[in-house]
This record gives sequence, C-alpha cells and structure tokens, in this order.
Amino acid sequence: MKNTCRASRSLWTVVLLTVLFTACASRPYEGVQADQASFISRAITQEDHELRISASVPDAVETKALTGLDLYAQGIQPVWIKVENKSQTRARVAIRSIDSEYYSPIEVAYMNRKKFSSEGYDNLQRWFYENRLPRFIPSGETRSGLVFTHLRRGTKGFNMTVFSSKTAHDFTFFVPLPGFVADFMHVDFASLYNEGEMREVDHPTLKTILEDELSCCATDKTGELQGGPLNVVLVGSGLAVRRAMLRGGWMETSIKQGEAERARLQSFRGRQPDAIYIKNRGDGNERIQLKLWLTPWSTSGEPVWVGMVYYFTTDTSALGFLSPETLRNSELLSFFVEESVMADLDGAQRFLFQNIWYNGSLSRIGFASGVGQSSVEEPRTSFGGAAYFTDGYRVVMFLSEEPKALNEVQFLKNMRRNIDPTGGLR
Repeated sequence: MKNTCRASRSLWTVVLLTVLFTACASRPYEGVQADQASFISRAITQEDHELRISASVPDAVETKALTGLDLYAQGIQPVWIKVENKSQTRARVAIRSIDSEYYSPIEVAYMNRKKFSSEGYDNLQRWFYENRLPRFIPSGETRSGLVFTHLRRGTKGFNMTVFSSKTAHDFTFFVPLPGFVADFMHVDFASLYNEGEMREVDHPTLKTILEDELSCCATDKTGELQGGPLNVVLVGSGLAVRRAMLRGGWMETSIKQGEAERARLQSFRGRQPDAIYIKNRGDGNERIQLKLWLTPWSTSGEPVWVGMVYYFTTDTSALGFLSPETLRNSELLSFFVEESVMADLDGAQRFLFQNIWYNGSLSRIGFASGVGQSSVEEPRTSFGGAAYFTDGYRVVMFLSEEPKALNEVQFLKNMRRNIDPTGGLR
C-alpha cells in the first residue's frame, strides 16, 4: 500500500510539473512599441552639424513593461536612440561604439525563447528585430530604436559614433536614471574657493606647487590625522574627467552608497571627496577606487584635481583591530602588507594611468614627488589602519575631451621620470 501511494504521488507530481512547464512554454508574446514608451519623454538630445541624436534609458520596471522580460536581472540594459539625419548623405551608426560587447536583438530573444510557445518565440524575435536601432539612416530621414547594452547602474554613460559625409561624429551621453544622483552633483563647485584663492599657473609652477605646497596625504575630518597619500593629479574639465572615467569603464557613486562610506572619511581641505569612481572585478571582491577633489589651481585654463587611487576589497581592513603601538611594529606590518591587495598603491596608480591612456583620454603626462618612498619591509599607515608601500611619486595626467591615439600622448620634460615602454611606471 505504501509503495503504491508513493508511486501515485510521484506520478501526480510529474503530471503537475509537466502541466506547469507546458503552460509556461505556451505563452504568447506581445511587447509595446518602443516609440510609444513613456521613458522617451526623458530623452537627452545633442546635435553635431546636420545630425541630431536623442537618447533615453528605461529603468528596470520600465524595461519589463516595454519588453515583458526582466532584462535587468539578465544584466541587459536597453538604450533608446533616435537619429535625425539632415545631411545630404546616408548616415551610419557604429553600434559597437555604444557598447563594444552589445547584445544583438535576436540574441536577446534567443536567451528568452524557453518562456514562450513556438508562435510566441516567433513574435518575440519579430518584436526585437523591428524595435532595434537601424545601422543606416537615409539622407533627410529619422530612425529610432533600441540598442541592448550591458547593465550599468546609476548614470548611463556611453559614447556613440555616427559616420556621415565621410566624417566621424562623436557623441558622449550621460543619461541619468530615476532615483540615482551621482555624488558630485551635490557639490557646488563654483563656491568651493573664493577669487583670491584661485591661481592660474604654468606647468613648471604647477610641479612646484604639487611638490612643495600640496600636502602629502588626505586627512581625517579634523585635519589632524594623516590619511592615504594623494598619488594622482588630473588636469581637465569636469566633462573631460567624466568622459575619461566612462571610456575606462569606471562607475559613479551615489552619496547614499554604503560601499563608499569609508572613502568619505578621507578629507582634503576639510571636505570629503567631490567625486568617487569605482571599477569592479567580475571574478572576485577586489575593486579599485579613485577619489577626486577640485583644487584652486588651473593650468592652461584647465582645472586641476588631486586624488587618491588604490585597490580595496569588500572585507574590512585586517589591521583595524590592532592598537596604534602595534601598528608601529614594521615587522608585523610588513606581514600584513605582503598579504594585502590594498597595500600596493603604485599598482593601482599604474592601472589608472594605463586605463586612461589606452581608452584615448590622455593628452600629456608627467610626474611629481609626493608622499615619499616606503617599502614592504617598512610600510606606512593611514589613520584607518591601512598599511601601504609606494615609490612616492604622483602621476600628473592631462585629459582630452576628444579621443587621442596612444602615440599622440606627450611626456612632459619638466615632469619626467623613468617610463616602462609597456606603459608602466618603474
């Protein structure tokens, strides 16, 4: 009797599961026309010569309402783009410029095929194909559609290249999503310094300021305790900085983001970082973080930013439980430094340098003395207990809003030091 009951229950379980799977696989499909979606009202528009480009990005809820699919959960983020071609020639959109590893419309449909009936899958493919952004826009006409990119939370930043009249027209978009405000949006940059503090200097004078006037490190909020070393200097407009970070795959942070709380303990001239950018590794908990502060200095009319770049993990500092007396024990510190991804400041600095150089945002580069040398055997520590070693130099990078080829980068003679031919610093 017991065996019969068990067999009966197993049979009914199989039948029930079969019915459920069959029901799921027999769903029809019906999407909403992209041009009728409400998020288009948030579109941002740019013009260059006879091209007019508009872009908008739906959030997770809007994407599901549009496509009927939870694409955000799959790491896919649609971008709606409209191209108005007022030129005398056909325009061609380089889809790869928006996302070098974008998903094709049919690929997205194929990834979701098991949820629908045969007819539903046909309709799914048709919808994604008909609502894609065409590559070609005839002269005097307008086309619009979706590009399926990798998910980027926060502000959606992307480049876009359109070829027309034998010319490449480059556009850079920063499209905010509902509910996210980047940290630097809360900063009133125009009021940070009074007129008497602002200084326009030439390159040799800038080097002198960086070596003789700029403090070695950030501080705590009181200004009394020494924090991490200021090992990065960027020269360029706010737009140039955002473009460089965008091209390099860096993420903006919100003032509410918990993962940046420790970073905001570091201060420059009594204030927390004006902007924090993070770049994650997909195969671990390691991240690289860049903190930036606007200074009162400028050179060639471009503002100067000082910053701090370093690796970190989502784990708390292994040194946080040690007493100040223990932290002065260099032999014990070196043990932790050898095991710490955070300790190698120059590795993080080299990564940032090469990231900006290879993504086409670097115009000129130089170096200046900074915190001074510390070794693995005798590391230094910040007020938070993080130990580090470094050659003590600051990298000074002049940014370009327009893409620069690798061989167009100039190395400043008055800010020169040894350069590894592969792009590293020795």
